[in-house]
Amino acid sequence: MRVRPRLLALLSLTTLLGCRQPTAELTLTEPSGAEPSGVDSPPVFVEAPRPPEPGPILEWNAVDDRLASLIEGARYRVDYDADHPWTGASSPLVTIVVFYDYQCPFSKRLHESLLPLLSSYGDSLRVVWRQLPLASHPQAELAARHALSAHAQQLFEPMHAWLFDNAKSLSPSNIQAQAGALGLDPMRLSADVDSEWIAGRVQADLELASTRGIRATPTFFINGRLFRGALAPDALEAAIREELAAAQRLVEAGSERREVWARFMAAADDGVIAEPRASSSGPDPNKRYAMQVSGLTPRGAKQPKVEILMCGDFDCPYCSRATATLTDLLKRHKKTLAVYFRHMPLPMHTDAMAAHRAAVAADNQGEFWAMFDLLYADQRARTPADLEAMASKAGLKLAQFRSDIADPATDQLIEQQREFCEKQLDSRGTPTFFINGRPLMGAVPIEEFEKIIKEELAATP
Repeated sequence: MRVRPRLLALLSLTTLLGCRQPTAELTLTEPSGAEPSGVDSPPVFVEAPRPPEPGPILEWNAVDDRLASLIEGARYRVDYDADHPWTGASSPLVTIVVFYDYQCPFSKRLHESLLPLLSSYGDSLRVVWRQLPLASHPQAELAARHALSAHAQQLFEPMHAWLFDNAKSLSPSNIQAQAGALGLDPMRLSADVDSEWIAGRVQADLELASTRGIRATPTFFINGRLFRGALAPDALEAAIREELAAAQRLVEAGSERREVWARFMAAADDGVIAEPRASSSGPDPNKRYAMQVSGLTPRGAKQPKVEILMCGDFDCPYCSRATATLTDLLKRHKKTLAVYFRHMPLPMHTDAMAAHRAAVAADNQGEFWAMFDLLYADQRARTPADLEAMASKAGLKLAQFRSDIADPATDQLIEQQREFCEKQLDSRGTPTFFINGRPLMGAVPIEEFEKIIKEELAATP
């Protein structure tokens, strides 16, 4: 990890982007105190260290546009400056800028996926970390301030990893104790955490995220290409390989290596990124669909005036975000709202089927919603032992649970519900909601649900 405290901001860009020993002259050495041997011996030379590679140009407008035609695909100008913490290559061909939150489990999952890739592509890959502490995570901003304060003392990496690993216990005292264990100067740390400079760094990241329309974590950009959520490691590596090839084309066409990042940014869109939706196509927003919730297990009012059907995937990060919205809606409309779920595991989520089988098995014992909450609470727990632990927590009979998971009828039910979402409801991604048959796509703000619910309640006697 190369870290750059703010006191280095006045140094040259090369110095900022990596700590290197200064170039030395070739030096002739003799053993100290040795007597002349009377024999001519060849001199012993100490090899001079190689000069550091010049770091990347960070200003996108510092390059010309002669190679712009070689840059393909939609890209966004989400850049960084020399004071942002980063790890990886001093002269990268691929740069990933990550907006993250220390209390977001998907941010941690992405961090863990990046570690082996940084090892594999360390001479070509750089990861830059930009803060996006979400309001829903009360200790996230405190964690962000401590991370940047540790960065100012060149200890960002160990603090960064510890904050992710201890996301559930980020009290000031715990963080301070860890800072001491890492050897951070406690007085300087406390001063920096409360300083306007550190607050300004966090605020600058938040403001860029806001102007670009970034509202979820992790959101990241590989050479400007947008990705959301904790991408599977193989898909993440495939994207890095694609961008490595794109960068090499620029170099082969005459770009200096240090210009690659600036050329990608110069060709990138400077506008707002749209809020994630299930897909570019999907249910007709002007159509009311027949949800057919008979036989599905409801949550909420026994005689609802408004019914919400969710077509969801238990490994979808946007579905997980949306569950908190559903919980709030059920609290607000206890006597008038009921929620239902249909299984729609997506092919990209290879572990999702195990979770959906567990949900069906729990439903067979009358505990669908207990399992629903447990599955979304920890989307990494998908081994048989993990799922059986959830089953025990939900009070299920394990023998029946195992039998139902292995029953071919379970997979048939999941497939039938997935086909219904796709073919009868025109759903193309998750989450897709239907409020009394009216579609709403994506992990949208609660106000969008409330608008439709209000209209439906007004229309219902």
